[in-house]
Amino acid sequence: MDAVILAAGEGKKLRPLTVGMPKVMLAVGNRPILEYVVESLVSSDIRDITMVVGYFGEKIKRYFGDGRDFGARIRYVTQKKQLGTAHALYQARGLDDFIVMPGDNIIGSDCIKMLKHTPPGTILAVQSSEASKYGVVERTAGGIKIIEKPVDVEESAIFTGVAHLNSEVFDIISMLMKNEIYSLPEVLSYMENLRVVMGNCVWKDAVYPWDLLKLNSYALGDISRKLSGKIEQCTIVGNVEVDEGTRIGSGTYIRGPVKIGKNVDIGPNSVIMPDTAIGEGVQIGAFSYIENSIIMDGATIDVGAYIKDAIVGSGSRILPRSSLLSGEFEKIIEGKVYRAMGGSVIGPRARVGAQCVISPGVVIGADARVGSMSCVMKDVSNQERVR
Repeated sequence: MDAVILAAGEGKKLRPLTVGMPKVMLAVGNRPILEYVVESLVSSDIRDITMVVGYFGEKIKRYFGDGRDFGARIRYVTQKKQLGTAHALYQARGLDDFIVMPGDNIIGSDCIKMLKHTPPGTILAVQSSEASKYGVVERTAGGIKIIEKPVDVEESAIFTGVAHLNSEVFDIISMLMKNEIYSLPEVLSYMENLRVVMGNCVWKDAVYPWDLLKLNSYALGDISRKLSGKIEQCTIVGNVEVDEGTRIGSGTYIRGPVKIGKNVDIGPNSVIMPDTAIGEGVQIGAFSYIENSIIMDGATIDVGAYIKDAIVGSGSRILPRSSLLSGEFEKIIEGKVYRAMGGSVIGPRARVGAQCVISPGVVIGADARVGSMSCVMKDVSNQERVR
């Protein structure tokens, strides 16, 4: 059996984190989301994988290569224009008997193993309390239908994007694309004898940036205690992974689960609390406090920073004594009200000045600049300057 991973999209709702980076390559637990997908397939004894790439697809190819290092055999096809998920799948036409799955979800091998033993034409659904964000699965007199992003629907069975299909689907896609239908859920609704299985298995998705923290927490649940690098007189409690070349200054307190990448420098007397992932080459100044956050590769956190429930993009910099606050927030995203509890999102290569306060839910765009002693209560666009 083969697998097709749809990995061509940008992930617009995750901007600015996806500026120059496909959604599937965003790191949780210091590994790209897509790597967890490949790992689940391999552990389910599915090793022949076709990846459909598009937006910054070269970054995916460089990371995974031919798949040998991951126990897989990977080939690539390109979706030159991101028209939709069915159009993406169509780029892999010629296969028969395969599992199709999104590359931007964490999907447990238990899901895949269950679907392997179903007939082609079977989709995987799970129960969700956020059904309006997805495609709701409904049984009608004409069979199984998938209603995309219905309004005012809460608890319901939703389509995960994972399905066991065969070559029949390519004929249907070819026919429907003539009518400019490019969505896989819509295409599947046209299939006769479509089946659905309800999965009581691991399936986690990130629609908005703050969802990445949930995936990160899940990914860190599997780490073990492994301490490398140079660790001075510190207190380290629980499952903490510290990679090679990292230095942790004296007086620092770390409570796991925490994962710290290669060549990180953490200043003395800092506090790193659970569910935090710190990427490669990160610099963290003395007396900083970080909790339940993702600090991406190459970021710099200067002295005395306070960071909670936040995502700090690659190459960005937080200057001394700035605070990224957490709390309840509400904002309009693509015309819909989004309410959550969380912190701020700092885009790649952004710079936050000294002694700034960034309110919960605020998004600082890629390459933006926030002047020192600012109190930022609304989003800042890419490359915008705030004085």
